[in-house]
This record gives sequence, C-alpha cells and structure tokens, in this order.
Amino acid sequence: MKNITNIALFAKSFYLLGDSLNFCYDCKYCRLNCEKCEEKHYKILPSDINPIFTNIPVAINLFYGDPLLQIDNTINYLRQLEKVKHKGPVVIVTKGDFSKFPDINFDLDLHIAFSTFGVDSPLDGGKMERFVNNLKQTKLRKNNYKYSIEYRPIVYNVNDSIEAFDTVLKLAKDYNMAIGYSGLQGKPESVKIWKENNIDLKPYPGYEFGHKKIIDEKIVTLFEKMAQKYNVPIFRKTSCLFSYVHNLPRDYNAHYYRPNEMGCDNCIMKKKCQTFKKNLSIDTNLQEIIPFEYKIINKEEHECILKKKGICQAPTDDCSHISGKLIYIPELITITDVRIIKWLTGYTVDACFYESPNMSSKWVKNKTLIKKYNY
Repeated sequence: MKNITNIALFAKSFYLLGDSLNFCYDCKYCRLNCEKCEEKHYKILPSDINPIFTNIPVAINLFYGDPLLQIDNTINYLRQLEKVKHKGPVVIVTKGDFSKFPDINFDLDLHIAFSTFGVDSPLDGGKMERFVNNLKQTKLRKNNYKYSIEYRPIVYNVNDSIEAFDTVLKLAKDYNMAIGYSGLQGKPESVKIWKENNIDLKPYPGYEFGHKKIIDEKIVTLFEKMAQKYNVPIFRKTSCLFSYVHNLPRDYNAHYYRPNEMGCDNCIMKKKCQTFKKNLSIDTNLQEIIPFEYKIINKEEHECILKKKGICQAPTDDCSHISGKLIYIPELITITDVRIIKWLTGYTVDACFYESPNMSSKWVKNKTLIKKYNY
C-alpha cells in the first residue's frame, strides 16, 4: 500500500502518544519484551494530524516502560493534550506507584487504569501490595480522574484460581471499579523469547498461543459468575470497559457487531450498544469524516476478511454472521484505518485490509507532517 504513513502509531483501542524506555517492571509474559531494544517516540498530537482526531481515545506512554516510571514525561503529554482541548478519553495504564502522581486536575477526560496480575508471581513485575496501595490512593484524591482495574493477562494455571478471582473482585467492589480482563497473547516472537528463557507459560488445553488472548470458556464462566456475586462490571474488551467508565453512547470499537463472541448478553453496555447499532442510518453523510470513497450498505451474513482469508487463528460463528449497516470501502486499507472509522462513526467496515499499526496518509490534513516526521 503506497499511501501509508508512520508518523503516528495505533493500538487496537488507542492512539499511542509518547516514548519508550529501556526499562520497565520486567513482566516475563509481556508481548513488548521483543520490542525493548526498539526506541519509540511518537510526539504528534492527534488533532495536529486531523482536527476530528480530537475525539479519539489516546493512551500515554503505552510502549515498553511504565508511564509512572517517567512521570514528568507523562504529565508533559497530558498538558499538551489539555492545551489543544482534546475531548476523547485519555488513558494511563500502570503498575507503578500512583502516590508519586501529583494530585492535580487536568481539563481532560483522564482515566487511570491500575494493572494487576491478581497474585504475586515471578512472572509479573507488579506487586499486590503496590496495587492495593494504588487503589487506596484513589480515596485520598480530590482530582477528576476516572479509574478501573486491568486484570491481564489471565494465564492458565497461574492466576486463574478462585482465590485470585476473589481477591481482585473484592477489591474492585470495595473501590467501586470495573474490570477489564483477557488471556495471554502469544505471538510467535513472544513464544520464542519464553522458550529461550525457560519461561513456563502454556495455553489453555485445546488451544494454541496466537494473536487472540484466549481464556477457556469454563474459566470465563466462573469469573463472570463470581463478578455477578460481587456486582462488579467486567469486560472482555478494553474499549468496552473504557466506553462504560466514560459513559459513552456505545463501545467505540463496535464489538456489538459480534455479540456472541464478545459476551454482550451479560454486558452492562448491551442496551446502549444495541440501541446505537439499531439507529445507524444508511443515509448518514460521513464525507467530512472518512477520507476514502465509501458507501453505507445493509448486509446480512457478512464474513470477516480475516476469516475468509484463513488468517484468523480462532474464528467464531459471529465472524461469518456480521449483519447490519456497514461502511463499504472499495480500496485496500489498513486495519488501523478500519479502527479509526469505527472510533469516529460506530459502523463496522467491509473492506480488504491488512495488519498495520499505521494509517493511510489520507487522514493527514497537514501534509507537512509527513515530510517532517515520516520515519
């Protein structure tokens, strides 16, 4: 694809802003361990690329190196976003010491997500004592932040016990926080590092490591039942969690097009998302948003391109039964382009796309940025 630009980097749920470090909490399972020698510096504010990007979710310093291990740097980016009046959620995910973060207000929709492994383990660089102290800190703060718990990854036979679940859920209830959770992502490069360093990580029986963060359904059911007992909202997907905490009208990653796979029936956001999807129109004019030629179509039994091409390692029935109003784009785009469209419109996309953390240059309003920052 010729018209791709790498002036900005995107994850599935966020625009990534900030810098990497060469040190972190050294979690042995981390998917970023294979990137620890790669310096990353992405300093362009989203609204400088395109004014409409002022509404998209941003994560600060979500590279190798915890954002609270570089507090001054993290605060600097928060101030920059505040200056340009960024409107979308701004997220800091951390295992660090929250007591070192200043108790000051930001004119941002700021979210602090406390990451935990649920147990003390040599596989994890966080400590349960620090995690609990961070939660206690939230009761002492006078700021306007939002909070949640990131219980990730849940690993087979390591931190998926009833005792671990009980600990995390009780804390979530005590501090009135929702939980995001997922399994362990095991890309080939990560699995290679684990084997080379004798790190004993195994997928759930009957599954293989891959891109999807799979947890055995029996374990998911157990966790869901325990969460119901404690009346704690839990979410399989990051965007669902943040959409709930920030009181958005729908999941900004549009997972409601795959309701069975996502467990939407048991989700507190179900009614909001279903109502939003039902009200999507085939006649909406999105020309001021989407930089590609497009058409809104009504489609039943749409099959995801990743399943169609045999790329997806763990497809579900939902992958072949996507239905509703979709945005059809006739040209080749990146998966990042697809995600941006979802974030900004709420529609899912019917297009040929390929994996890339970068976007099409068509999104860039200020073309001088491409000449100056394209790496």
